[in-house]
Amino acid sequence: MEFRSEIITERNLKMNSNLSLFSSNELSFAQNLQLQISQKEFEIKLVDINRQYSTPLNSGDYYYNQQRKMLIEMEISNLKIQRDGHLNNSLNYALELAEFEIANKNNFSSAAIVLSNVYSFISINNIRFVLNTFVISKIYSISFSLLQNPLEYSLLRTEINKLKLYFHIP
Repeated sequence: MEFRSEIITERNLKMNSNLSLFSSNELSFAQNLQLQISQKEFEIKLVDINRQYSTPLNSGDYYYNQQRKMLIEMEISNLKIQRDGHLNNSLNYALELAEFEIANKNNFSSAAIVLSNVYSFISINNIRFVLNTFVISKIYSISFSLLQNPLEYSLLRTEINKLKLYFHIP
């Protein structure tokens, strides 16, 4: 029986580490995309400055700058869609980890740390995006599970409450 317990513990550790790694990878992709978005937003500012100081005689420059600005705005829109998808994936993996930890009654919640990293990135960059319904339902589910265990998982509860507040989830 002790051998079976060791196998289950080893499997739990592997599951924790995999979900944590998947969430971190998705967050890294989102961070990379956010850097690209920031660069494109800077390009727009440069185009605006160029347009502001161009002379009326250079009407071709004006139309080129307008076209360039619209193209950059489309690129930013596409990058934001990709970033938001990676953020939803990162949150999804972190929430799966939280569900797994609650179900297995883990004493320490690594999900709280992973969620804290994701939340920090989102809040520091003031990123507004729509959570997918799957992530929202997991937040509800975990929040309800945490109500069943009022004395346990205080760090995880704090991180879930931060997400609920940030995304206006009742």
